[in-house]
Amino acid sequence: MHRKALGSGGRRARRGFTMVELAIAMSMLMIGLVSAASATMRMQHLRKQNRERLIAQNALRSIGERVHAQSYRDSLDHPDAWAQNVLAAFGPGGTMQGVFDVEFLNPPSEDQEFPGTIQVIVDETTTDAALGMDLGLPRDLNGDGDAADLDVSADACILPVVLRIEWKGQQGLQEISHGFFVMGY
Repeated sequence: MHRKALGSGGRRARRGFTMVELAIAMSMLMIGLVSAASATMRMQHLRKQNRERLIAQNALRSIGERVHAQSYRDSLDHPDAWAQNVLAAFGPGGTMQGVFDVEFLNPPSEDQEFPGTIQVIVDETTTDAALGMDLGLPRDLNGDGDAADLDVSADACILPVVLRIEWKGQQGLQEISHGFFVMGY
């Protein structure tokens, strides 16, 4: 009799899931899928951003090596005209026109043709603050004992060079720069 009372007590044996259980399970599954999709999209975005930065860093290294190599050749071939030759190659009127292209990076604006710029400093009074980087400027670049000459392109012993790349990327406008010195050997 006891068995019969339990079996007929209104409680039926369960078969399957209730609608509430299915709704909760589907909600949890959807939250998981949306989270995974969001994480995947963010990782793709970061991958593109890192690729852009790596391209810019490699371009800075490459141009920096070209500047050093040209400077070294010019100091051996024409030691008296070393600074003028460096400027003729990399300055605004030089063969590179003070700019360079970086494949796969878009210039920061429509009026700029190239994302990369080369700035060879010939003014001893230029400051680090004006350049936006620490190079220890102003500095005596021609070895005459003062740092007051406005143009040392004729007799410089050492020249500061600033390379910059500005591009329109995944995160909007981006910039990377590198400053170094070249010298007549």
